[in-house]
Parts: sequence; structure tokens; C-alpha cells
Amino acid sequence: MNRYNILKRVAMEKTKEAKISDYVMGVSLCAVALSDGRTGVAYTDRKSIPWGCSIYDKLPNTGTLAEEFIDMFDSNDTLTRSLGMATINACINNEEIFEAVDVMEEVELSKSDVVGMVGYFEPMKDDIKKRSKELYIFEQEKMPGTLSPDRIPELLPKCSVLLISATTIMNRTYDSIIKHAKTDRVVILGPSTPICPEAFPEVKVFGATIVTHDAIKVVYHGGGTRNLYKEKAGRKVTLVVKK
Repeated sequence: MNRYNILKRVAMEKTKEAKISDYVMGVSLCAVALSDGRTGVAYTDRKSIPWGCSIYDKLPNTGTLAEEFIDMFDSNDTLTRSLGMATINACINNEEIFEAVDVMEEVELSKSDVVGMVGYFEPMKDDIKKRSKELYIFEQEKMPGTLSPDRIPELLPKCSVLLISATTIMNRTYDSIIKHAKTDRVVILGPSTPICPEAFPEVKVFGATIVTHDAIKVVYHGGGTRNLYKEKAGRKVTLVVKK
């Protein structure tokens, strides 16, 4: 069974027969609320959304079992796949074992470390540069100071620490990235992060966002991850896997 099927299976086992009470396809995030109050979010890849004033002939229904939305994780459509990821996160990112600390507190960087960042986490950039020897940022969008993902096979094996955006899970590029890793200091982070060591056994640290039902309103209003924190509708949590 591949890791994505494992992720779905773990989420299915934790649905607790919940149904979909509401969902939002927002400009920054997608959000899904379950009938038992659990809520999850996932990144909206705006660049991949089809053009048009009406994208879908039929919208997903509320009131359906959470399993049906989890199956959307396999969709070829960007937004419905995000709804699937958000539902998975609603199911599995609600355990009390997660610590409410910033992920970088658990990554012990030194001046000898070469850090590879897959996805652009701008708020973390300057601090990482100060604490490490070198930082490679791989990003599809052409931004100052970033590298094309085409250079991952060349540079990722040189990295002693890897910070990987959970959007790589959603777009299924994660496996093509992690195969170049030569370190066991691997972190997955971002609002789309599913805290699921069963599916990602090579990951040492998971940095995720736990959200409350109020996240639905924030996403309705076009808010993103920072808005979730400001409105107290989300909090950063970390799971360090003990190996």
C-alpha cells in the first residue's frame, strides 16, 4: 500500500462516522467542518484552478459521510483534492498528544547545517540563514533567492536538514523529492500537514495547524494561515517522532 493510501486509511479509521456539516473553497485555504465539530484546512493552489465563472456543474454535498470527502484526495481537480486533504486533517489532526510549540523549536540547527527548504516559508527564512551554514529554497514560483525544483536532484543530497511543504503531498511530488534525501532530519510543515507517521515514516518532525470550527468563518472571508492565528481559530502544533 502506498503512503497516500495509508494516509487515507488512517483518516478513514478516525472518521467516527462523522458527516460533512460545512466546507469552504477559499482563495487561500480550503476548510472542512465535520458534524462532531472537528475541522481541518488545506492549501488552495490558486494557480491550478480552472478558469471560468462556474467551475463545477455539481457541487459536493454537505451531509455526506466524511469518507466520501476523504476519497476526494485522489481527485485530479485541485479544489476537490484540497477538500479531501482538509477532511483528512480534520480527522487526524485532533489528538491531544501534539505540542503547541513552533516547529523550529524542535529543529536543532547549527552553523554546520545545510538546510533545504522545499516551498517558500518566508517568515522562517532569515532565522534559518542566521542559524545555519547555507539555505537552499526550492520554489516553483520565481522569487528572489529561490532555486528551481529542477535543482533538487543536485542539491538536496547535500542538505543535512530538510523542510518540506505539505503541498508536496497534495500535488504528489513528495516521493520524487524525498528519494534524493541523504539525511534523517526531515520535517513536513504547513497548514496542509497531516500528522501521520504511519504514512511518512522518514519524517522526524511534523509541523501542523490545528483549527477550531471558527476556521470556517475565517476561510469564508478569504483568510489564510496567518489570519487563523490572529483570530485564534488555529494554532501551530508539533509532533516529534521518537525513533
